[in-house]
Amino acid sequence: MVKRPAAIDAGLQLGLRNRWYPIFESKDLGSGKAIGIKRLGEELALWRDSSGQPHVFIDRCPHRGAAFSEGGTVHGQELQCWYHGFRYDGSGQCTAVPVEGEQTALANRVSITSYPVEERWGMIWAYIGEVDLFPPPPLELPDEMLRPDWAGHIARATWRANWLLVIDNLMDPMHASWLHAKSYTLSKGKKSARLAVRELDDGFIVERFDWTEYHDNGSLWFRLEIPYPRSAGPGGPFRILGWSTPVDAESSLSYFLRMRHVSGWQRQLWDLLYGLYLERNHWNVLEQDRRILESQRGLSSRLWEHMAQTDIGVVRLRRMLNEAYWSQQEVYLAAAAAGRKPSSGERVKALLAARGAGREAIPV
Repeated sequence: MVKRPAAIDAGLQLGLRNRWYPIFESKDLGSGKAIGIKRLGEELALWRDSSGQPHVFIDRCPHRGAAFSEGGTVHGQELQCWYHGFRYDGSGQCTAVPVEGEQTALANRVSITSYPVEERWGMIWAYIGEVDLFPPPPLELPDEMLRPDWAGHIARATWRANWLLVIDNLMDPMHASWLHAKSYTLSKGKKSARLAVRELDDGFIVERFDWTEYHDNGSLWFRLEIPYPRSAGPGGPFRILGWSTPVDAESSLSYFLRMRHVSGWQRQLWDLLYGLYLERNHWNVLEQDRRILESQRGLSSRLWEHMAQTDIGVVRLRRMLNEAYWSQQEVYLAAAAAGRKPSSGERVKALLAARGAGREAIPV
């Protein structure tokens, strides 16, 4: 049994592995070549094959370590490294070593980590983790994204703020009454309250006059119910669905889907108003979030915290993440003890080395 400290291990700075994360927008990924991105602290190569299917590799050709994103080109269903022409199929298996000719057996012994990928709702999602130890569950999207009587718009935000600070903010409904006091949708919120937590099968809800939900059902996502003024036009409730994907220890990529229960002519009117002024108002709120989160200057801000009752959702979230993280470490350690390793072998080695070095923890 791994001892669980009263702190989040520093490894969580780079995300909770073995989950689905939105990593890129579909419209921004063309064809013909690989592009480089960083997610969960890993350099990744993202490419689309000739059938339109996206793929995500570790951005490092196993031949000599060159980046696929530096000149890598797509040939049918395969990606070819620019350096020496090694080719790989979508699973990451090497299929050709041109410098040795067609008869070489080297290709069978060479492969690169390829993460499972799905393309849903205009976004590319990757399951980043060790699939042999933690088989990926189906990617389950919130109901609002699946129902025709809900409409939505994607907002992408890249901030110089660790993902843990971003999701803390999402589970803190009281900040809206202060930070967003002059915003379009939250200007009438009460500035004091006592909050309650209601448990769900896959997360929990923080309740006020509105509510905020956290879910962990294979991806980590959030639902916020936002009061919507009459000037936003006719229609039903307005909600925000949120995901925050770590880039590295200092920055994050977040997707906020602004969803409304509208259809028919009401949807057309809402889309029109959204383009005219609603989107600008919503971006003003996100800009306030960006400024305040970046002002915290990283996770060291937790060293000086004095939590209030209204931080009940933040505390609950941190405990759930901590528990999920340490549960994974037990599996990694058991695999190492049994001589079984993740496909690349790197995760277990890094974990053991870090624990042996007395890895720093992040206060909860």
